[in-house]
Amino acid sequence: MSLDGFYTAALIGCGRIGFSLGHDEKREQPASHTMALLDNPRIKIVAGCDKNPENLAAWHEEVPYAQVYENSASLYQHHHPDIVIVAVNEAYHLEEAVAAIEAEPKLLILEKPVALNLEEAFKIKEIAESKKVPVLINHERRFSEDYITAKNYMPGIGPIINIRATLSSSMAVYDQNEESSGAYSLIHDGTHLSDIVLYFLEDLNSPSTTIETLTSLTVPSGEQVSSPNDSLIKKDEKQKKIIVNTLLKRPVLTGVVRDENGVVRQVCAHYITHGCPDVELLFVGRSKYFGFEIEINGTDGRICIGNGYCKLYKAEESNLYSDLFSLRCDKSAKIPVKTRYFSNMVQNAIDFLDEKENLKSTLQTGINALAILEEIRKLLKG
Repeated sequence: MSLDGFYTAALIGCGRIGFSLGHDEKREQPASHTMALLDNPRIKIVAGCDKNPENLAAWHEEVPYAQVYENSASLYQHHHPDIVIVAVNEAYHLEEAVAAIEAEPKLLILEKPVALNLEEAFKIKEIAESKKVPVLINHERRFSEDYITAKNYMPGIGPIINIRATLSSSMAVYDQNEESSGAYSLIHDGTHLSDIVLYFLEDLNSPSTTIETLTSLTVPSGEQVSSPNDSLIKKDEKQKKIIVNTLLKRPVLTGVVRDENGVVRQVCAHYITHGCPDVELLFVGRSKYFGFEIEINGTDGRICIGNGYCKLYKAEESNLYSDLFSLRCDKSAKIPVKTRYFSNMVQNAIDFLDEKENLKSTLQTGINALAILEEIRKLLKG
């Protein structure tokens, strides 16, 4: 626990998630790292940095007592914060995460995804372990009150029949030309989708991690279905070593849609797990709207949760059919008005440093989510 009751914090990256989303009037606030830090009385922001002078000037107006720097190296020369928050674009996660870890804070909060790929993610993990710096990944739905409520409701809907998770936007699902930037939804927002599905599956299966395995990455012609199951590997197919998540692995891909430039605009990944025989992750990059939703069907009820809603259903005697049951909204369930996703994340960081609880979103859970997406990406590349 901090001797004076406070923890100092420095922010690396004063852009959207780092700062400006905190002024979005339509979002539940706090909606940025800066506003969540300011909202917590146990945090003292001491410094911030951004390569964009306009971002840095706007941030300094909000936090005038903090010192500002154009790069993190200068910041670390003058400060040794308890908490470092890295909120930069995916392309710079490895560089800035390593620099932060080398500064040896008590905790690193790293924006999702962990990195552009698993190779970079494991470099971050190796250095974090060598320096003994714990890392919290901001997969915000793990801290969100509505998702916590939904997970707590799961035992009441009976054995799970299927889980269907959907991410819809206008952003390309996968563009090979953007691998160095991460500017495609499979990685950028898909990390939230794979992570929250793992969150819901955790109590139904053994805890997941990552392992190295042999697989075939050959995609059948026509791209209607892709299956890398060992039993389907032909003798003349080249096998490769890949790292996979132990829970959601060896997907069957269907519904692959590419545009005229070969950019993937839609794909659905299907999985079988011990706790749920049918798991689907659907990524759509040709929608006019942004959608994020999870539907969990059980033998006795249903959970539907997404952006701005959480609906819980249970099977009751039907008012439509004699001698049958129908799903009806569970009016006894208490749905939280505010999700407190950012506030709860910062509070978890403080409680961890106070040695009151474990981190709820770790570097390993972030790597687990990334492993799922990387396996899908490699199948799409062929």
